[in-house]
Amino acid sequence: MWFNEFLSKYKSGISHEFLFYFNVKDLMDNNRNIFRYLDDEFIKQRKFGIVAFYDISRGLTFLEPAMEREFNMIIGNEVANLFRSMPSKLFPFIDIALRSTKMALFIDHAEKIVPAGDLGSMTLEERMALIWLSEWSVNTRISSVGSTIFMLADNLADISREFLKPAYRIEPILVELPNEEERKSYINYLLEDKTTKSEITLEEFAKLSSGLNRKSIKDIKLKAEAEAVPITFEFIKQKKHDVLQKEYGDVLEFIYPEIDFDDLGGMDAAKAYLTKNIIEPVRRGDSRRVPMGILLCGPSGTGKTLLVEALAKSSGFNCVKIDMSRILGQYVGESEKNFKKCLLGAKSQEPVIVFVDEIDTAFRRGESGDSGVSRNIFSEFLQFTSNTNNRGRIIFIAATNRPDLIDAALKRAGRFDKKIPVLLPEQEERAQIFKIIINKYGIATNIQDFLPFSKLAENYTGAEIDTVVRKAYELACNKKEDHPVITGPILKEALKKCRPSTQDVEFMTELALAECDDIDLLPKKYWARFEKVAKQA
Repeated sequence: MWFNEFLSKYKSGISHEFLFYFNVKDLMDNNRNIFRYLDDEFIKQRKFGIVAFYDISRGLTFLEPAMEREFNMIIGNEVANLFRSMPSKLFPFIDIALRSTKMALFIDHAEKIVPAGDLGSMTLEERMALIWLSEWSVNTRISSVGSTIFMLADNLADISREFLKPAYRIEPILVELPNEEERKSYINYLLEDKTTKSEITLEEFAKLSSGLNRKSIKDIKLKAEAEAVPITFEFIKQKKHDVLQKEYGDVLEFIYPEIDFDDLGGMDAAKAYLTKNIIEPVRRGDSRRVPMGILLCGPSGTGKTLLVEALAKSSGFNCVKIDMSRILGQYVGESEKNFKKCLLGAKSQEPVIVFVDEIDTAFRRGESGDSGVSRNIFSEFLQFTSNTNNRGRIIFIAATNRPDLIDAALKRAGRFDKKIPVLLPEQEERAQIFKIIINKYGIATNIQDFLPFSKLAENYTGAEIDTVVRKAYELACNKKEDHPVITGPILKEALKKCRPSTQDVEFMTELALAECDDIDLLPKKYWARFEKVAKQA
């Protein structure tokens, strides 16, 4: 919990200046905001003489009139007319108070006072505020008196990076979204009054509300009450989507899968591995077997993306996709800021699958001419994917048909430590795919056995079989517009007209085999090639 982290650092003397960020506008329990929580659990118990608040819109205010009078006695009454001044004029007087008496100073919207960006782009006012805030963190007099500074910001990336330099002792504290148990407790508190009917259990409500803060959960309850409707799965899903889209839609793509493993033809080895090493262990609460990340390798069109969606549906995990086109911005520092927000948004969804398609082009160590943006983002991604605290809670899955182009640092054990080849479907798998796709589109057919057509579709990927089925439907419509039926002759004709077009299938298959480190993840026909590649390595 964020409060325990703060208290530990305070008691150990690491710092007396803290930067709380992310979920700072939420309730910290059933009814207390972050200030009231800190006031009850920390400030009152340590008998601070002055508790003051500052932001650039309201200026300097105090918790009680007596505290304002004490401040004026220390500084001088003539300073009272400067309470609504900018930091350059007011902070020198606050400095005197911080060094003279035990004072708790809350600075809200810190990102508006010392915004992100290089020093050269900051205004004189911002640079002066930066100097004061930074110097306070290493002022031994402030520490010895017992004064404490609390800064609040929504996003750490919006704050000047100067704050986090080792020369200063400003400690960032991540205020996370409530976890499942905390959400469950809060939902139980909200529904105690019985004014809102719920058609789902408390546990289901808690699971469905992942990624939401307490205020958003309360909004769901109030909206259901106002609309006189019960709280249902669909009601929460829609309200949650609206909240998340507003909060993170600019940097993350939210995936709501409609297929599970039963709707996915072939890939039996991959599905068995994912079931035994992700779905079942997570449900048992045993994360030791869960890989940190999974790299799906293989030719285009073999169903790598579908496998990720089916895993999300089968496991019940949330699923988000990192799309670098949403991350990269045109202004200095914007891309890094967007990426930090993206990772926080992904973390807020845990348990969550974070999907990166074509990772060989999405993350690279750095390119000349991009001012270090690629390097910064790559470094941030490496750090996040190797955090063992995320095991079983955040599962990174990446897809590529060119694993040879991925930086070795990403592929090492502890990041994407399991490589699963997703290759061309076998004959029986192709027959299964034909049946599943026809059922998916709701197309009528009189074909009972798809094996003969599967033999004709050798070297077809799943995506190409989808193209064949749609071509067969087109031909069936041409024969009988009102009630089209895919017959054997029609499907055979479609196969003749739609040849496999995936380029470099053999080359990409060899790359996937070379990357694979577990023979159990391969169909038996590839075992000899796997062993040959292993001997050559």
